[in-house]
Amino acid sequence: MANVEGSDVPMPTEGLLDGKKILVIGASSGLGAAFAKAAVSQGALVSVSARREDRLDELVAEMGSGFAVPGDATLPDDATRVAGLAAELMGGIDLMFYVAGYGVLQPIGETDPDVWTDVYRVNVLGANLAASAALNHMDRDGICAFMSSRTVGDANALFGSYSASKAALDQCIRTWRVEHPDRRFIRVTMGNSQPTEFANQMGVELLGDALEAWQGQAIPSAMTEADDVGMLLARSFAAVLSHPEIDSSELKIDAREA
Repeated sequence: MANVEGSDVPMPTEGLLDGKKILVIGASSGLGAAFAKAAVSQGALVSVSARREDRLDELVAEMGSGFAVPGDATLPDDATRVAGLAAELMGGIDLMFYVAGYGVLQPIGETDPDVWTDVYRVNVLGANLAASAALNHMDRDGICAFMSSRTVGDANALFGSYSASKAALDQCIRTWRVEHPDRRFIRVTMGNSQPTEFANQMGVELLGDALEAWQGQAIPSAMTEADDVGMLLARSFAAVLSHPEIDSSELKIDAREA
């Protein structure tokens, strides 16, 4: 289900992203691509960004509109360039959604130092650089949204570095809200979804052990389809964008609560 917390405003059903200008970072596959496609179907003007330019070109061709703006959000110059070019192509930015994410399954005491660095670089540094760059091209009704994770509360075994990075991201989001009370920053959480490339990155050799451990922790495993999540996100953001008075701190989409 989808829930825009802190508001009784119903979600729009069709077309209320007409003319909205959306930058999706981490859009080359999975949830980022699914959201981009859904946003276009709802009438939005969309720029998609990721490191893989060929995937972005394929996505834009599939959507039938939009702009491919390749770049690495974890590099300050790239983050600035991507936001600037997207704003130039679209005439501004109403929503920046940071969907890029990285995680590796390893026991926390055995997690490689390079993994810690890479996980924080993508999940924390990139998100903050993207927000800082996007804000320069938004008016006060704009939104910076970030894909967080339910693992922050679940404390999944073998996923400590990822969960810790998302907890750090959550604290950054709270700080953005405090330091910029005239802007809107939203934490997005969800349960499991498929298909995505994220599972392929995690380390499939430990996936069986992880699933067994999570089952032992009584962590629910209900799945949602990425395309369904993408459409729910599009409709939820449409509600918030069309009501500037809504300052929702969190958006939850989770089959485990359906």
